[in-house]
Amino acid sequence: MLNQRLRIVGGKKLSGGKISIAGSSNQVTKCIIASLLTDEPVQIKSAPDVDERKIVEGLFRYLGGEVRHLDTDTIEVCAKTVDKWVIPEELCKKNRIAILCAGPLLMRFGKVSFFGALGGDKIGKRPVNYHIEGLAQMGAEVERAGNQYHLTVDDKGLRGAHIVLPFPSVMTTENLIIAAAMAHGRTIIENAAIEPEIIELCKMLQKMGADITQTPNRTFIIEGVKKLRGCELRCLFDRNQAVSFAVAALVSGGDVLLENVNHGPVYSFLNFIQRMGAEFTVNSKGLFVKAPENRPLRGTHVEIEVHPGFMTDWQQPFMVLFTQAEGISVMHETVFEERLGYTSFLKEMGANISVSSKCLGESSCRFRNHNYTHSAIVLGPTPLEARDFALPTDIRAGKCLVIAGLVAKGVSHLSNFHELTRKYDNLVPKLQEMGADIEIITS
Repeated sequence: MLNQRLRIVGGKKLSGGKISIAGSSNQVTKCIIASLLTDEPVQIKSAPDVDERKIVEGLFRYLGGEVRHLDTDTIEVCAKTVDKWVIPEELCKKNRIAILCAGPLLMRFGKVSFFGALGGDKIGKRPVNYHIEGLAQMGAEVERAGNQYHLTVDDKGLRGAHIVLPFPSVMTTENLIIAAAMAHGRTIIENAAIEPEIIELCKMLQKMGADITQTPNRTFIIEGVKKLRGCELRCLFDRNQAVSFAVAALVSGGDVLLENVNHGPVYSFLNFIQRMGAEFTVNSKGLFVKAPENRPLRGTHVEIEVHPGFMTDWQQPFMVLFTQAEGISVMHETVFEERLGYTSFLKEMGANISVSSKCLGESSCRFRNHNYTHSAIVLGPTPLEARDFALPTDIRAGKCLVIAGLVAKGVSHLSNFHELTRKYDNLVPKLQEMGADIEIITS
């Protein structure tokens, strides 16, 4: 494989760009897996051209399913010919989503086997116990051999259960909703995650014939059905991409129009940039954000929470924004316990950041008194100096370093560019459209 790295000349104001935001990478992968519940074709539009989608397409094909590319952003998947129930270790290591196959494969074959060493971003402990415990409550018998899990169900299959999640885990919620769609009886999932991508998944399953009710108190009620049909759907825009490009413009003192981005999924982000002094408008064209003129942004305090709070995938680019904001800013991460390691890169570039294991938020979180470094204090504005780094496996931290390179003085080189292609399509051309001096160097 060719080695690709980014060359970034920092210090340019990014202004006048008009960027098309791809469909959600977090949604498309889950929709492909949910398609295992039916033998009829499922057509997915606005499917982003990112590596994570390709990995899940490969998993779908491995299981025996068919994947067709109808055009540049539309795929059609059909699980009618699926004939495997064992997921090999190499596929599990590529992406954590392999565990979401458990419900559909138990429905089809009464058994499933996968490995617990699941791939994805290295951002703290991401155990499979929530998933396993939930499926066990639904009647799955669980055997573990080393790091391999074997799940089986009797002739009646999965059955409805009343599940209370210890924490509103996004992927666990998705897993249990998918599994419950064709389980026997009623499943109640309390303390569930309610991210926009989860609601879109529920809409997809409803189009397929599922009976899913969402109550106001983080609870889903699913009445299992005997059969699901195919459907067509369109992916929500990728809100993580939208925020990253917005921050890139703001940190440079510029502006950008994010086409077809609507207000709801980025509501909390917009609230905080407005608090910092940025301007935005949302209309039929999309979302336009603009940095204040002739003065820096103001520092603020952000507490990372599950939706509808400020998203954990937004805190890394926002940390760069803090380095260029005037005054003291505070970041309190309450979702993942080990997601501030990338701040060492920013400090090497000249940022004034102090990290702490204390809860620096309005209330204590589940990491209180556990010695996890999950809070940061940033003093700004501070000039950043260009550096050469290998991008970390936390993709949001990787995009954070790209943004830092855009604002830094000098030329930065970032290797491991492939880490960014997992969730960002056409990253370099889009930044160039915004006015960035950035290119891919291949060796």
